Amino acid sequence: MADSDGRPPGPAEGAPGPAPSEGHPSAPSGGHPRPGGHPTPPAGAAAARPSYDTVLSPVAGPAGGAPPQIEEVPGKSFVSFLKISLKRAFRLRIDNNEVLPSERASLLAASPPIVEPNLQAFLAWRRSVLFLVAVALVPLSVLGLIDGLRGGDIVPWPVRMVRLGPALAETLFCWICWQQLRHWAHWRRQRRVLFWGWLLFMTAPFLVFAYPLRTVVEDLWKHRKELLISMGVDPSYAYKKAVLPFVYSMLAMLQLAPKAISLMPGLIRASMVIKMQFPGSSAPGWLIVLAAPLYAMLAYVILIVPYQFTGSGYFMLGIGGVVLGQALLARAGYRLARPLDEAECMTHIKTVRTYYMVVMIFSAGFIVIALGSLVSMLNLRTTDVILAVLKFETNVLILTMIGSDLVVTNLDRARAKVAGVTHVEEAAELKIAAFVGLDAPTAPPPPGHGQHGGHGGYGG
Repeated sequence: MADSDGRPPGPAEGAPGPAPSEGHPSAPSGGHPRPGGHPTPPAGAAAARPSYDTVLSPVAGPAGGAPPQIEEVPGKSFVSFLKISLKRAFRLRIDNNEVLPSERASLLAASPPIVEPNLQAFLAWRRSVLFLVAVALVPLSVLGLIDGLRGGDIVPWPVRMVRLGPALAETLFCWICWQQLRHWAHWRRQRRVLFWGWLLFMTAPFLVFAYPLRTVVEDLWKHRKELLISMGVDPSYAYKKAVLPFVYSMLAMLQLAPKAISLMPGLIRASMVIKMQFPGSSAPGWLIVLAAPLYAMLAYVILIVPYQFTGSGYFMLGIGGVVLGQALLARAGYRLARPLDEAECMTHIKTVRTYYMVVMIFSAGFIVIALGSLVSMLNLRTTDVILAVLKFETNVLILTMIGSDLVVTNLDRARAKVAGVTHVEEAAELKIAAFVGLDAPTAPPPPGHGQHGGHGGYGG
């Protein structure tokens, strides 16, 4: 375990220093980690591996050189690591020197060892995001289960499953998150398990609302009207025809909207995370350009329904703020959709995030106020709105991490697929130039010739 000052014990004085890492498979040119790259240790790696006193701490530990241990799921240090995670998780990246000594020790002790500094920082950031999500899912899961089991036998089973089904999926995903915290240093295995767990967590509410709840109410109206009264339902005919279907629609919106609307901001944040990791890549910028307007349209479609029901102007103020925020992001995405150096990338992202966060905070405040009026009109519980907001924030965090994993792996996949087809890319660029310049495209060379074989390019 770590010493009292938070630094892990190192080996005895005089232990060998770190070996050079040039040419290491996990650290390609440019200083960025190869996606998912666990380095393959060269011959004699055991002797060449950096010692813990030089890498982690200037203070030497006990003799013997035993590597410090890390609490995979923080126990005694729960509160302190929660504070660290709160600082890390809402940022887009952490610097190499912010990796905890115990985390760096755990990464170096992995099999194979992870020595690339940028990859170490990325995995430490992911650990904090996952830890914060796991902590947030505990109260959300408990409240969801209590809400789903409330009512006893008087609530019909299909109606109960509307709340209980997603709560069970959420509880399972919470358990998966806590389990996978132990494997935070094993990115390849962990990301697959988290993806499938998240997919179940994401789709469960959509599956349960595929059942037509109106048929349940119709059946109860005919045969068990007293049961409806005990559930707090007005037995009048007008309530049955006009109000009750809309109540279930609003329940569906409060369950599904946080999941649906969190997809786009999660993808946008993930794209920014990867752009800061790989500033020379253009793909994350184009993802922002595509996702930002989709986010604006999705938010409008979801929020316009309660606005039409309540007539609250706060909904329109919130919608206007969301649209303005996405316009700022789309404009910034064009600037990021090109190779940049690290300083340029940081400047662009920090500037747009400042304006974006100010706009979105005001927008979120207006939407929460407007949802309060919806709760009072439909006799819903205030906890429904609070849970919806908390679920949205949690979904954005987990989507930032999972989206980052997906973007990295697909960038690597795209890099592998372009090998040997350079002539096809060049032909496409010629056609694009012809479309823009209104010229007839010149014929590309035969496959495999490219710029070789004496053609001297694509000229005819």
